[in-house]
Amino acid sequence: MNRLLLPTGLFLLAILAAVAASSPPSTASWHLTSESETLVPDATLRAQIFRALDAAEHAGTDPSISHFKVRAATVVTVDGEDHVVLGGNTEYEVPEAIHGESSLLNHVTSLYGPDATRHAVRFVAFFSEHCGAGASCGDCRDYQHAVTDYQRLLVVCGQSSDHTVRISRFADQLVEEEKFPMASPESVPITAAELERLTRAASEARLGGVTLFSTTRHTGAAGLSYTGKIYRAAGGDDAAFHYRYPIGGLLQQADTERDYYLRAIVVVGEKGQWPVVSYRDRQYGFESSSFNHEAGKLPIALILADGLGHYRATTFEAALPHAFSTAEFMPQAVKDFLASHTPTAK
Repeated sequence: MNRLLLPTGLFLLAILAAVAASSPPSTASWHLTSESETLVPDATLRAQIFRALDAAEHAGTDPSISHFKVRAATVVTVDGEDHVVLGGNTEYEVPEAIHGESSLLNHVTSLYGPDATRHAVRFVAFFSEHCGAGASCGDCRDYQHAVTDYQRLLVVCGQSSDHTVRISRFADQLVEEEKFPMASPESVPITAAELERLTRAASEARLGGVTLFSTTRHTGAAGLSYTGKIYRAAGGDDAAFHYRYPIGGLLQQADTERDYYLRAIVVVGEKGQWPVVSYRDRQYGFESSSFNHEAGKLPIALILADGLGHYRATTFEAALPHAFSTAEFMPQAVKDFLASHTPTAK
């Protein structure tokens, strides 16, 4: 009798477990903030968001350096059936990282194809201990902009402490280059002669670089530091698709010389066209501009040139809204670093 009862009991437990796994999780505890309710009037979409937040709580992560968990999830509808997809961040060594947003979207593509990522991903939901004002890093903005229907993509943050849900539009994290204000040589925070030198240096830099894959968006950039030195770089690609961005390149040159404070950066592209500045490159500039802020200096001016004598000018702070930097979550470390690395003569 025991030999018959045991398999039967296990069979019943298996049935119960299968039913539980196929049932959507309880979402009664999640509630939208009043500002978020107007963004999601659809009850079905709300239920999907709450279901994704329940799932995101258990997303696997390995933030071995920062110890900051980015737990993400979404729900995609494929062939009339809803599917929960998870993503989580992983960090390693130098530091490098696979980010939560890119992990999530890559999983959607791997499971259901690029069309599902483009058309079925309506939101990216994060389970977090605290929902602040920060947005995705520059690199994740580039990725989401490229592979989703970003104009209607929603960003969801579920706060674990009180289960409030805050929703915003991903498009609010973007500022297209055409929206940078038009500028004249007299209106930018450097002299007309300095602007001419920077524009010429950026144009000369663009003649180099590596353009085996990236011919249509090749740019050059030049930066002027408070010491009067000019640093420049062009974009470069390689077979491993580890693109080297021009703003990041010139900033690395300046940092190598312990010249941490820049006044302005000019970017040029194809003559007669406004250059595209990736959000990853804007992140590099934002991080560097945070050093200026710490030292009580003006933000770095970001200037675009079309090669025909026209300019647009802004700051990295304005070009990367809701950004975060090391200075925000490690302020004392930044103070100590600049104090120990900046030559006293500067």
